[in-house]
Amino acid sequence: MLGAARVATYALIAPARDEPRVEIAAVAARDPARARAYAAEHGITRAHQSYAALFADPDIDLVYVATPPAAHAEQALRAIAVGKHVLVEKPFALTAAEAARVLAAADAAGVRVFEAMHSPHHALWRRAEALVRDGAIGAVRRAQARFDAAIRDAADELRWDAVQGGGALMDLGVYPLAWVRRLLGEDFVMAESHAEVRRGVDARFSARLLFPGGAEAEVASSMVDPRVARLAVEGAAGRLVFDNPLAPQLNGRLRIERAGAEPLVEDAAGPSTYRAQLGAVAATLLHGAPWPFPPDDFVRSMAAIEQVRAAWG
Repeated sequence: MLGAARVATYALIAPARDEPRVEIAAVAARDPARARAYAAEHGITRAHQSYAALFADPDIDLVYVATPPAAHAEQALRAIAVGKHVLVEKPFALTAAEAARVLAAADAAGVRVFEAMHSPHHALWRRAEALVRDGAIGAVRRAQARFDAAIRDAADELRWDAVQGGGALMDLGVYPLAWVRRLLGEDFVMAESHAEVRRGVDARFSARLLFPGGAEAEVASSMVDPRVARLAVEGAAGRLVFDNPLAPQLNGRLRIERAGAEPLVEDAAGPSTYRAQLGAVAATLLHGAPWPFPPDDFVRSMAAIEQVRAAWG
């Protein structure tokens, strides 16, 4: 683990306890004392004195990068240079060009690199994809995707720091963008995009995307409004509503509404998004299982972010 991050406690440490193929072997942080305290708190065997020492550890197969986004690409490249696989927290990098460099380096070194985009690993999300793909609501006409979460307004909060890769689009909007990309594809143009800037970052943003065939999607996120995660997809023959597509294990529910028919309602079951994601990583690295998303998915994710940002200037 690179970075003694809060997100890692539920995104990696907790699911690793239920994944026998994975051992959290070591942690490093900018402050060695913090790394030692974090290791003691979470039962991690080794706390390295530096990032360099962690990269040099021969017992480590994969490095999980949970540092600020501005450092992601550089640290992923350092891990790749010593032959280690990499799992990078979202947003994957600051730009699509950075993400592409990481992918090229991994391909050249013969290692794998993954983005910790956990939502689409959940069984209920795969069910939603299958329903849309198989025509349960007919041809898609419109999608609305939103993820809001109030982020504390504090001087040391990195998500309010543009230099470190903060802002609603990078931290939160990457999810609804990923959701509509999964359902409607990568080929879209921007119709409009708006941002409300505070402290030099987008506190709120919204965007409207146009896809071939006439479908459109509205995506939005806010760092100053109460938490909500929701996806609604309207088709020619019905409507799909997904409550909490972000983390379906937390009261997620899928509902299909069609004229003249009883609604189809399905609740979440099976492993959490984080547990499913870690299982997919282990299966890919240890058993050669195919990764469920395109190898350049994180490059496309960053390119989508850049399209939205460019449209608001």
